[in-house]
Amino acid sequence: MRAFFLSHPRLKRVSVFVLILLLIGVIILAAGVTLLDVQRHRAAVLPAPTGSSAVGRMEYDWRDQSQDDPLAPRAGTKRELVVWSWYPAAQTRNVHFAPYLPAQWAQASDNQIVQSSDAVQTHSVDQAPLAPDAARYPVLIFEPGMGKMPTQYTTLLEDLASHGYIIFAITPTYSSNMVVFPDGRKAEASSAGNLDNVSNIQAAGNQLVSVWAKDVIFVMDQLGRLNTTRGNRFSEHLDLTRLGVFGHSFGGATAAQVCHLDARCKAGIDLDGDLFGDSVQTSLKQPFMVIQHDIGACSDNDCRVFQREIQSTLRTVPQTKRYSLSIKGTEHFNFSDYAAYFSLLHAFGQLGSIDGLRGIQITRAYVRAFFDRYLNSISSPLLNAATSTYPEVQFLTS
Repeated sequence: MRAFFLSHPRLKRVSVFVLILLLIGVIILAAGVTLLDVQRHRAAVLPAPTGSSAVGRMEYDWRDQSQDDPLAPRAGTKRELVVWSWYPAAQTRNVHFAPYLPAQWAQASDNQIVQSSDAVQTHSVDQAPLAPDAARYPVLIFEPGMGKMPTQYTTLLEDLASHGYIIFAITPTYSSNMVVFPDGRKAEASSAGNLDNVSNIQAAGNQLVSVWAKDVIFVMDQLGRLNTTRGNRFSEHLDLTRLGVFGHSFGGATAAQVCHLDARCKAGIDLDGDLFGDSVQTSLKQPFMVIQHDIGACSDNDCRVFQREIQSTLRTVPQTKRYSLSIKGTEHFNFSDYAAYFSLLHAFGQLGSIDGLRGIQITRAYVRAFFDRYLNSISSPLLNAATSTYPEVQFLTS
């Protein structure tokens, strides 16, 4: 592993995770056991959403004809994104929940050492009708971590949808390990689309976060068109004056960059992501929350540098609208579905000591409390100070 990852601990964790998976494979091969295969095919039911609405899921394939894709291996390729949506759905009987991944995605991802998608039960219904509960719904745009897909955050996204949010989650083409387009074409991660083997991690990260941020802004534009186009389930139901952006890891850095660039972002959240781009130097004005893994006493240099970056990024946000939190007992992948089904990572320090479902519960609660406050004008005591309900949450100085 290259030494420059030492200055970016969350990116280091992603690379360490890949190495760990390889190590697991070597150990299992040497021992002649099927531990990982058992883990991958063990049935897992994701935590149920806590809201009153059923949850629908669908996907879009959107091509940005205005820009060539700077991450594509072939010059002249237009930037194309698969965007997943989770949304409040009408209650129906005898529903069949959607697979964790559609068949084409599952087959294409089968060589990745993750939970077998047919062993994971979701709580979403493919193509379900939109719930009639509200005329217009607040909108959230989500970006996953480097190499990941939005479906790997199903527990969080389903929960938000069950509470009345319409979420559009981007699969960052050529940065995600695999993207499968509706016509069957596949796009694997490219060298330009990730931060492996680069000599200057900060410069490369700044360049890549600008691509991801443009993706979010393009999706914002697409949502405006979707909202005014008759004949689709979301027509005139998207309240784009109440729009938030959030993400995990590099997706969290993207959320900060988007909120810096585009006033349509009314509030943003960074889930355990290092910061890249102009937002670090020029700061934000919108309400913003940073939720980190357990940082302990924050005594090492990496932690102190990251805390300074957070304070720099948040310094122009009014004090009552900026939040910096840490969840005791968590590690970087506790913010993904891995906490619900990939318990083997505990042994390698990629999931923290906290019970996986408890960590998911806390993340859900604070993400929703923040967006409820700034998109729905619903106050929550969770944002005021530490509470006895969630003693694992530490408010950091910001």
